[in-house]
Amino acid sequence: MSVLRRRSHHHLCTVSFATIAFLLLTSVSALGLNPTRQFKEVVERVLTRRRLGGGPGSTPPTCRSKCGKCSPCKPVHVSIQHRFIMPLEYYPEAWRCRCGNKLFMP
Repeated sequence: MSVLRRRSHHHLCTVSFATIAFLLLTSVSALGLNPTRQFKEVVERVLTRRRLGGGPGSTPPTCRSKCGKCSPCKPVHVSIQHRFIMPLEYYPEAWRCRCGNKLFMP
């Protein structure tokens, strides 16, 4: 009889622990504390900051009066592709001022 009581107690503890763990995990994800979502948000912020010039050694130029009479004139990152026969895996990037479909030197 004692062996059955120990087994049922052990089974009850295991089920209780599994239930509590499940409830904790689902409540954490319901609160928006999902680690994968937070990681994605951080990566998105870093990439946005780099695109806008927050990367090391590069800040966007002021494009005031660089596009002539065209407006709005905004700074953009563009890759400079050299005219090689074989395409390269890496192209240097530079800042240009864009208005519509046209690019202007800053």
